[in-house]
Amino acid sequence: MYYPPEIVSEVRALNDVVDVVAGYVKLTPRANNHFGLCPFHSEKTASFSVNRDKQIFYCFGCGASGDVVRFVMQMENMDFPEALKLLASRVHFKLPEKGTSHEARNNANLRKSAAELNKRAARYYYDYLNSENSDAQNARKYLEERGVTQVLIKRFGIGLSPAIWDGLLTHLSDAPPEEIVAAGLAVQSRKSETRFYDRFRSRLTFPIIDQQNRVVGFGGRILDVSDKGSNAGDKQEAKYINTPETALFRKSEHLYGLNLARKARGSELIVVEGYMDVIAMHQHGFNNTVGVLGTALNDSHVRQLRGASCASVILLMDSDDAGNRAALRAIPVLTKGGIKVKILEIPDAKDPDEFLTRFGAKRFAGLLQAAKSHIAFQVDLVRGRHDLSTTDGRVGFTQEAAKILATLPSAIETDAYAAQVAAASGISPAAIHAEINKHTSGGNSAQMLTTPHNMQPRSQRADYGLIKAQKGLLHLVLTAPSAARALKKSGFLPTGEMSGDIYARLLALAYENAENSAKLSPGDIMDMLENPDEQQAVGEIFIDAPEYPDTSAMEKALNDMVKKIKLAWLDNQIEIQKTDLKAVNKLHFEKKNTLLLNITMRDG
Repeated sequence: MYYPPEIVSEVRALNDVVDVVAGYVKLTPRANNHFGLCPFHSEKTASFSVNRDKQIFYCFGCGASGDVVRFVMQMENMDFPEALKLLASRVHFKLPEKGTSHEARNNANLRKSAAELNKRAARYYYDYLNSENSDAQNARKYLEERGVTQVLIKRFGIGLSPAIWDGLLTHLSDAPPEEIVAAGLAVQSRKSETRFYDRFRSRLTFPIIDQQNRVVGFGGRILDVSDKGSNAGDKQEAKYINTPETALFRKSEHLYGLNLARKARGSELIVVEGYMDVIAMHQHGFNNTVGVLGTALNDSHVRQLRGASCASVILLMDSDDAGNRAALRAIPVLTKGGIKVKILEIPDAKDPDEFLTRFGAKRFAGLLQAAKSHIAFQVDLVRGRHDLSTTDGRVGFTQEAAKILATLPSAIETDAYAAQVAAASGISPAAIHAEINKHTSGGNSAQMLTTPHNMQPRSQRADYGLIKAQKGLLHLVLTAPSAARALKKSGFLPTGEMSGDIYARLLALAYENAENSAKLSPGDIMDMLENPDEQQAVGEIFIDAPEYPDTSAMEKALNDMVKKIKLAWLDNQIEIQKTDLKAVNKLHFEKKNTLLLNITMRDG
């Protein structure tokens, strides 16, 4: 069955390649990659690499490469639709049924339209907040009083919706109002089907960005900056509203600030509630913070956290019954997903924002260091429900605590916590261990791996330096459209001057996509190729590519690699035409000009 590219991309985005591969191969993190023994050929030294940022795998031994779909195809001996179905089932994603391709395409078009309209809306709101009208000045003053600097405004893309009924609708007047409604940005009047009005009016806006860096929706905080026909001042309005459920946005599937927190590159993330708490945490240097959007943590959140290389979380909960219940609901969801959990109850403040404002970052850092493990948190809650001065209370506490300790996978952890329960209750550790054993379930059997596939060894490369330059250049122009535009505009490197048909085709693809600034993922490119050798070449390009700290470094690399490729092609032409003196002299002259080459990113 045919699945639209948008559906394939969503299934791919929901299945982190490291998580999927780890179900078959024992992986060890090393630098930016995870390494293990290749499942596709026999080896004693780990040469199988999985890159979470690029969402691909590559074996330096046999050359096997691809994205998460191709890994499953090879491991399970499946075709593409079968592998996609397996991955969709893994994350509870409903694929379109046979005969509903029209509906699937329609939904894909709605998602694409919503992403584009949201992007334009985010820019509109941001520009409005930074304008010089009185509403914007008052909003900036409010943010400044909350400690939100201009740097944070830019980092989070915070904006302001005008206090009028149709500010955004007018700005997006080239789009059908029905599409703007479908994106969740406008509302159709109940009184007239031909009348529409902006959903967000006189509110601070917080763009919500997904794993594919799309603006999928907004949070809006009411702000009394004007009374010009807006909802400002209407005390019945909710303090916060979100984009409603759309083809692109479901608030239970997103974490606010995850696109920024993952850049902190730490294995531990802090989870709070609400937009301002996330921003306050970043304001005080806790950049590894994300926020839930008014929903309980669920399996979708866990997948996103693991996709951000998160191994443990600290849940910041209110110190009340509601906060405790939220923590107890979240703990099994997170631990089932392989994420360690700590709980921090914030004292003397209603939320992290208030605590940081009153006591500062240093004291808050101390709180984080003292966060309880989820086991200690649960045991303390149980202890609080029993009177340990009575025999019944001590027995009841011990029995409930034993159920909690039975969930621990480590015998050492179990023994340590059992000792603490014994000290608190006065009941012997041996009796507590006996109670724990009543609740301990049998272990899971290890997952069996399929028989490795035989792969052809990588072909030998005649000129490693030239190949390295070509791979580096292709990675750059495929991931940085401005570099591709600059190179294309220079006209200095025609596609035919790359060595090998696949490299020429990839350069042509980069030139083509430079026109619409499209950034293609390795998986997108591999979807265009059927030849395994060509897919392997794409894997080689993306698996171990360099990173550039700034535009200047990118420009230098671009020029160096282009010169290397161009000079190699000219030398080859000189060898071919060595009997034609006139042609050879012309080629030598072109070599001198090549050395003077200077392509700048401003050209793109």
